[in-house]
Order: sequence, then structure tokens, then C-alpha cells
Amino acid sequence: MNLLERDDFETFLTGCIRTETTDRGMLLHRHTEKQVDYYEKANESWWIRSLCPAGIKLSIQTNSRTLDLTGRIRAGARQYAGFDVEVDNRHIGAHRIDTSDETQTLRLAEFARNHLRRIVLTFPQSAIPEIDSITLEDGADISPIDRPNFKYLAIGDSITQGMDARGPASAYTLQISRMLNAELLNIGVGGHIYDLNALDDALPYAPEIVTVAYGTNDWRRGTTREQIAETVEQYLDRLVNTVALTAQIFLLTPIWREIGNESKAGGTLLQFSSSIADAASVFTGVTVVDGTTLVPNRSDLFVDGTHPNDEGFLHYAINLSRIIQ
Repeated sequence: MNLLERDDFETFLTGCIRTETTDRGMLLHRHTEKQVDYYEKANESWWIRSLCPAGIKLSIQTNSRTLDLTGRIRAGARQYAGFDVEVDNRHIGAHRIDTSDETQTLRLAEFARNHLRRIVLTFPQSAIPEIDSITLEDGADISPIDRPNFKYLAIGDSITQGMDARGPASAYTLQISRMLNAELLNIGVGGHIYDLNALDDALPYAPEIVTVAYGTNDWRRGTTREQIAETVEQYLDRLVNTVALTAQIFLLTPIWREIGNESKAGGTLLQFSSSIADAASVFTGVTVVDGTTLVPNRSDLFVDGTHPNDEGFLHYAINLSRIIQ
């Protein structure tokens, strides 16, 4: 049974606002067509990373003894991909593969007996699956798992997208969504900045909470403190009147990074962050979170001095979920 051939396939997905069938397979999208078109024209790196299905999950209840995925795993933000599998709320499988243009079939789950199970498959955050089929045993029962009523929208850069977590389920956004029992839509894009042009006022998602986590790339690019303050003000003014009209916004200043003490056009990263915080603090319904308090400022919690490792992401998720709760 190929799930892609079912009319109700999208009811099995969370974190996915649309699917697209091309001559190379099905793509799962977390951005609107307008946003993807913008990224393609503005910055090739942003565009490629926007195509990675970060935060998208397949959630089903089935008695099938197998779950297979066939397709190609194209390089996106990284040259490797991860699929995480959870069964009855327990993590049972972490599949790590190199990206390739060759068609391959991955056996993501296999069981000895065919009783009903709740299976959650989390798609890669940094590669692009072109899917030909997601297959269960013929004749197997299948139904969607009920979605949480609480919705969480995550906006940000590569850290929000989930790089460089070993597996997609380790990203702080996925961990927070589990802690809050929330449905997640993750529109983080690696390398991205505060960018009004990337907002789509018609995003088909009405969140209860929104996290916004930009700034480190703006600082690295040489944005001044005056420029970032003006941009943050415009960005939040747009957001609170459209997508986040009824949501509580948590604006996160940049987390620690090894080169943060370097002085750029906006000063040190901490000085730059204070301008972001000052600009955001005047908005009702916006809680400013000091990003340096989310992950302990230790290099052993980071992969490369910028992106947290799995332990760092766990700190991030626990500390931020406490603030949100």
C-alpha cells in the first residue's frame, strides 16, 4: 500500500502545509509557494534549505509490520540525512544516510507481529527527500493520529531549522513541541536573517505561540545596531498584525557563539542583541528571551562554535519550554 496514492495522505502529515508532485517524486513543503519563489530568486542557499522538510512528521496508527520509503535523498543544507522513527511514544530507530541522486528503499520500521501501533516518522531537517512511495503491507489498517489542538510556529535561521542535530527529532523545535504537546510548523531557513520579504501574510497556519530566532546572521553580515533595531520593529509590526494576530510571540535574541566577542559593524554579538531586545520590548504580546541563557556558554555543547549539538539542543528546548509554559 503506497500512502502517496491515497486521497487522504496529507491527513497523516503534520508540519506540512502542502505537497508537490514533480517528475522526480513528491516534495513535502513547510513554506508557501510564495515563500519558496522568493527564496529561489533572493538566495540559492536559502531556497535549497527551504526545500528541506524540517519539522515535518508522518503520524499514523497501523497494524502493518513494515514501513518503507522509496525515493532519492538530495543534498540540501548538508550531505547527509536523518530519519527518526518513534513507536508508541518510544524512539526506536535513527536512520542516518548519505544523500544521493540514486533511488533507494529504506526500511524504516519492521515488526514481528501485526497489532496496532502508533508510528511517527520525522523527516530530515537538512536534506531533500524526493519520495516515490511510503509503503505499508497490503491490506494493513491505517488511520491518522489526532493532532494536538495547540499550534506552534517556529521562525528563524539554521539553528531553528535544526542544523546540526544528529537526527531531526533532536532539534529544539521538535523537542519543545513534544514538551508542550503542540503541533509544529517550522519555517526556519539556514543562513536567513530578519527579512520582511520572506513573510507570507496568508500563511495557512494560525498558531497560539510563535518563536522568532534571528540575529546571528544579521550580525555576521555587518548590519549596524541602528539598522537591526529598525528592521526588528518593522518585522514585528508586520507579524503581530498578520500571522501572529492571536498568538503570543517569544522573540529570542542570538544564543552564544564562539566568535561573539568579535567587534563587527554592530559591535559585539551581545551589544547587537541588546538592540534587538530593545526594539522588541515595546510590543504588547511579545516576550523577549535572552538567548544566551538558553544554551550554556560552553564550546562542548556546540558542533562548530555556532550550532548546538544534541546535548546543546536539549538545554535549549528545556530552558525555552519553561519560559513558554
